[in-house]
Amino acid sequence: MSVNRYDRVAISARYDENGYLEDSPVLTRTGVFVYRDGNGQERRELRRADDVFSSESLASYRNKPITKGHPGKVNAGNVRSHQIGTVTTEGRQDGDNVVSDVVIHDPRVIRQDGWKELSVGYSVDLIEEPGEYNGERYDAIQTNIRVNHLAVVSSGRAGNSRLNLDGSDAATLTDDEDDPVMEKVRLDSGIEYDAAPEVAQAYRKAREDAQQASDATEKEKARADAAEKAKKEAEDSAEKLKQDAVKDARARLELEAAAKEHKVEVKEDSTDRALKESVIKSVNGDSDLSQREDAYIDAMFDIVKEQSEKSRNDAAEQRRQATPTQSRQDGAGSKASARDRMISRMKGETVEGDNQ
Repeated sequence: MSVNRYDRVAISARYDENGYLEDSPVLTRTGVFVYRDGNGQERRELRRADDVFSSESLASYRNKPITKGHPGKVNAGNVRSHQIGTVTTEGRQDGDNVVSDVVIHDPRVIRQDGWKELSVGYSVDLIEEPGEYNGERYDAIQTNIRVNHLAVVSSGRAGNSRLNLDGSDAATLTDDEDDPVMEKVRLDSGIEYDAAPEVAQAYRKAREDAQQASDATEKEKARADAAEKAKKEAEDSAEKLKQDAVKDARARLELEAAAKEHKVEVKEDSTDRALKESVIKSVNGDSDLSQREDAYIDAMFDIVKEQSEKSRNDAAEQRRQATPTQSRQDGAGSKASARDRMISRMKGETVEGDNQ
């Protein structure tokens, strides 16, 4: 797992004739370092000599920018906004320490703000293997140490060791347990950057809140959709019941009409089957239909209805063919007779039926 770390040391340096601050401070060392993760939990990590003094790690100090505070990962796109100095040399081993030359071009952060410590910003890969080193336990091992920048930070706790230019006192690393572990934050756009734990936590909280709000909205929408669906189903069911009731009522009226046509007595408590059986018997004769299935009764009743309807249609057709023809003939004769009598009168002839 690759993460970023920040270690802190004190500054004690000289100013050159141009007012630039120059120093050759200890920047880090081997041993067990104590950090705090994003949740405030203590985490102890070992920096082995092989990793601290590897040629690749020492070379990564050269030409790195010095910044006021930790701005996150520094690169060509943002260095102009943050750089106040430069690490001018590669790191070099000094016992258990790493030393490098630095120059701070804008020392106001030290003179005016009183910030007197350096904090190395670097990336490492973590080997999650706990153990002990010189009697100190550790949770993981740092490897592939690569420097990104060197930050000037505010003073640490009282009692921190400081550098002395004359070398009369040993220069040691300030282990500040309050130094945070910078965390990777990935934006929705896919961009990643290093952020302090409180920033990362606030960002995660904002994303969680947004996700919860989105989930709540989706749930509310699902409930609204379900309610609308239930309402539609209820309306459809009510409409179907209404249609079924109308259909059943119409079928009952047609059944009662058929029963009356066949001289079958209709009672209020007469069932549909009883009426159908009576209609069938009125046409086909008295027979026991009690053991027949409903489907048989329905089919026989339909046949009887069709036969009755056909008989009615045949009788109506016969009446139509006879009655209209006679009317036309009678009407035609009457009209012709009246016309003949009118012509005779116009000629002065005597017409039968006129008064003498």
